[in-house]
Amino acid sequence: MRKKIFLLLLLLPSCVFSQTMLSADDAVKIGLKNNFDILIAKNQAEADSIMNTAGEAGMLPSLSLNAGFGINQSNIHQKYTNGSEITKNGVTGNNLNPGIALTWTLFDGTKMFVTKKKLDQIETLGMYQFKGQVLNTTSDILLAYYDIVRQHLQLASTDEIIKFNEERVKITQSKFDNNLGPKTDLLQAKIDLNVQKENRINFEEQLSQAKRKLNNMLARDVNLIFSVSDSIPLSPITDRASLEQKMYAANPTLLAFKTQIEISKLAYRETRTAYYPKVVLSSGYNFTRTQSSAGFSLYNQAYGWQSGLTFSMPIYQAGKLNHASELAQLNMESSQYKFQQATLSASLSLQNAFTIYDSKEKAFDLEKENETMARENMQLALDRLRLGQGTALDVAQAQATLSSSLFRVTSFSYDLKSAEINVHRQAADL
Repeated sequence: MRKKIFLLLLLLPSCVFSQTMLSADDAVKIGLKNNFDILIAKNQAEADSIMNTAGEAGMLPSLSLNAGFGINQSNIHQKYTNGSEITKNGVTGNNLNPGIALTWTLFDGTKMFVTKKKLDQIETLGMYQFKGQVLNTTSDILLAYYDIVRQHLQLASTDEIIKFNEERVKITQSKFDNNLGPKTDLLQAKIDLNVQKENRINFEEQLSQAKRKLNNMLARDVNLIFSVSDSIPLSPITDRASLEQKMYAANPTLLAFKTQIEISKLAYRETRTAYYPKVVLSSGYNFTRTQSSAGFSLYNQAYGWQSGLTFSMPIYQAGKLNHASELAQLNMESSQYKFQQATLSASLSLQNAFTIYDSKEKAFDLEKENETMARENMQLALDRLRLGQGTALDVAQAQATLSSSLFRVTSFSYDLKSAEINVHRQAADL
């Protein structure tokens, strides 16, 4: 039993760590499930789906139950052809008329069928808009996640500089204690160490803000504690032709504009159907009953079925039908122009994303070389100071160079990852 408890205690830290560790993929999964922008876009897409029915298109009949009941009181004075006359005050009566009415459009110039196709396209448009929101949210979550990783790497770089600075303080302290170096070198080393510690405090504050920002995007408690990856993975972008083809085929923004063209074409066809006749079937069952305490008719009751067809056709509408048709045609042309414009814009954005990625990649490779040389230079400067062959100024300069290089490497790696994410977002490949 003790062995089991001991093993459980050994495994407990790793279990706690696994519960608080948040990977980039996990962040995206949580965000796509909980993010409010995603939920709103999802509801909109579902609303478009709900509206896509035969009934909304006008294909199905309308059936209603109607009923009315009234009570009245009046003073009557009636004379009839047979010479009789009725005069009475305070005559009461009531009227009851329930009924069922059916209305069904049998023909409307095929408008109902065109409208159903338009509703299909509107539902498709909602799906593409939802996919576009998913794509943008995924990109935003990844950028926020790797910004946290960047903050962690900056903290790690600061800790490394602090260690070098502490070594520098030890060396200058030893030289000062043995009258081998001035106090100014020691004081400057301590000042530089405190500055680095101040930088660390600022980075910790920025890291906390970045984590709260990601928690907010994931729609969870902003103060939830979690850890992230300790590196920014970089994936080379090689098959650019394939990405460009995917952009044209799968970019939800382009597909949405393309769907808008189809919707505008169907809207134009809807306006043309108004020129054709319309046939409506009306049917129903009615019951009426009227009672009066005085008068010519004391009781009247009727009930039965009725049905008929109504034919209507526009002959003159003061040009309204022509105007509606012309406006619909203009909207159709505009939607085509918008699609062409969006296609050029998407191509431009993707090519710019490629260019930005290439420049960030070159800058990152160069700075990696600088980091290697800056580390070696820092170590040599410390060794020379320790052996009395170098000055504290040389060490301070080497430390500043290394600090700058470490931060630039971290920033360039994040910028390169951001450029990589942007390329895949433009190509709808996230």
